[in-house]
Amino acid sequence: MASPGAPSADTFESEAQGLLDAIARARKRVDGIAGLVDGTLDRFRERVDRLIRESEVDNWRQVRIFTRDVDAIAADLGKAAKEKRLSLRLVAGLDASLRKARKRDFYGARKAWRKLDRVAEQGAEVRRLQISYREGYRAVEARIRQLRAQVDRLQKIPKPPSSPEDAQEFNERVDAFNGAATAAYLDFLARSRADQAIPLLLEASQGTGIGVPAPPPGCDPEPLLRLLNNASPQGEAFRSRSFYGLLELPGYSDAKLTHVFGDARLIRSALDSGWAWLKAIRDDERRSLQIQWSEDVTMLKRRTPSIVGFVERLGKLNDAAERGRELAAALQDGRFDAWQSAARLYATHGDSAVRKWRGTLEKDVESMNKEAAKLAAVLKRFPDPAKVESGGD
Repeated sequence: MASPGAPSADTFESEAQGLLDAIARARKRVDGIAGLVDGTLDRFRERVDRLIRESEVDNWRQVRIFTRDVDAIAADLGKAAKEKRLSLRLVAGLDASLRKARKRDFYGARKAWRKLDRVAEQGAEVRRLQISYREGYRAVEARIRQLRAQVDRLQKIPKPPSSPEDAQEFNERVDAFNGAATAAYLDFLARSRADQAIPLLLEASQGTGIGVPAPPPGCDPEPLLRLLNNASPQGEAFRSRSFYGLLELPGYSDAKLTHVFGDARLIRSALDSGWAWLKAIRDDERRSLQIQWSEDVTMLKRRTPSIVGFVERLGKLNDAAERGRELAAALQDGRFDAWQSAARLYATHGDSAVRKWRGTLEKDVESMNKEAAKLAAVLKRFPDPAKVESGGD
């Protein structure tokens, strides 16, 4: 699957050949003029241009400094001529500009400098063509690397064990169970009597994997349980409060607690001893019964039946228990594992995993292999940009 803007073999072949022909013609016009194509002339012209511009701005610049700059350029120019890095014709033009600048004839120096514009433009044209060829060549190389990397990645994608629709339905089932279980749990905390809710919550927190927080170190819910188990008629108002109702009691005054529930000191002491646990349950109320579709299957096989059993004891508020039993059955017969593996593959690889399931990915891989091979074959017929820039055939 070719991406928009990606170079094609046919396009590169026609454009590259045209650029090579244009480079050959442009080189022919400047053949034998050393220092033109490699930029040596441009570097000297830039130094002379800066010298003239700075001198024009400050006509009374110190003669010694100005002479030093002229001499430095002239020395470098002579060295380049001696090493045959710069054509004598170009050296003569630059030398004429320097001689006029030394005489403070900046108009004449600029005029002599301008006489090299045409030949400098010819050298720049060769470099522009070479850059275009190099960019096109490197773009094809990058495209080949990209295609081969994509092929290598796509070939490693295993076929999902179930369809995208089944994986999506699996995610929805897990989300639906989590939503129903959380709703049932919150209703239980809000409606159930404390003398029924607290013992059940304490039992669920004892390493069953349900997710109800266990009493933290230093926290003791036993005084609260003893108070809730007190069958005295005066304690009925306390026993009948909901879990959330218990959390409101610390805000009551001692007089109100004594008037409504009995001994205020006994109630405050029982709540204080188990407060850290009660607060942890409240803080985790929306996370306690949750299962994650990406969770380890072995762990879920232990947790899910416990959660379902706990939800069944909460009361028949909704269909959370039925949904949980369906997931537990899927865990036992292996369907959950297959759905989970498929969901992970679709989440990781996206559309590529979908195409793998539908059987179209292999065709795409084959097409990419063919495109990469065609580009590589075309690339072999053209010289490397470094060779072109060095003037080789």
